[in-house]
Amino acid sequence: MIAPDPGFAEFIETGLREASKVAVDLRGTGEVTVKPSDVNQIVTGTDLAIGALLTGRIRERYPRHAILEEESGGTSGADDVTWIVDPLDGTSNYAAGSPLYGVMMAAVGSDGVLAGGLALPAFDLVYVAESGKGATRNGQPLGSLPATGADRSLVAFGMDKGPPELMAVDSRLAAALGTACLGVRMSNSVFDICMVADGAYGAFVHRSCRIWDVAAALCVLRECGAVCTDLGGRPLDLTDPLTKADQVFEVCLASASVHPAVMAALRTVVPG
Repeated sequence: MIAPDPGFAEFIETGLREASKVAVDLRGTGEVTVKPSDVNQIVTGTDLAIGALLTGRIRERYPRHAILEEESGGTSGADDVTWIVDPLDGTSNYAAGSPLYGVMMAAVGSDGVLAGGLALPAFDLVYVAESGKGATRNGQPLGSLPATGADRSLVAFGMDKGPPELMAVDSRLAAALGTACLGVRMSNSVFDICMVADGAYGAFVHRSCRIWDVAAALCVLRECGAVCTDLGGRPLDLTDPLTKADQVFEVCLASASVHPAVMAALRTVVPG
């Protein structure tokens, strides 16, 4: 596996701090556009500004690396590293005035995620990790996730608007999770993932993520000891990221003590 560049963590932290300032400063300004292809996807001027900021920083620092950014798409590179950028995760929350949104970026090599970071601008929090080197929150090491059982753990479940048959399945999944854990929470954003990293939640489950929604999360949560799989319990494959821009990922990102119970609950609705 390609070793993480020794400067990745610092670079990611700096980039996410800059992006967070932009998100806070531009809050409540500019137009909001709904993407014609998906009513769940909206774009604000802040998405575009942060996307331009982070891709510009990457091109300056790592001109030979590829980039896949949610709004502007992908550009190939000469080296075997691809940066994946989600300028605003939880854009609907952001546009509505909710603080439950964030920014994510990750570097992916030929064998998987090398480094990644998550930012919650409204809370002045930045989580950063490098593969094999642990994770930090605002520069302080994050410990291992708690060994709390599912029955005493909150579980986050992401649920988007969709056709009635799809939402009916999501509703049954939420109910199944609710019977297996302490309670179900829904911000449908990176905030939920950060709560797993903090140990406040035991798991994050979502049926319709894209690669920019999960790449940075995988790095941070794995470094905290999380089990990161699809809903059938299989490992998530993020290799060749430029070919996966349109792929839908079903994910369960959970502590080792909660993951088995979540898998069992999900199988009562959607057999693996």
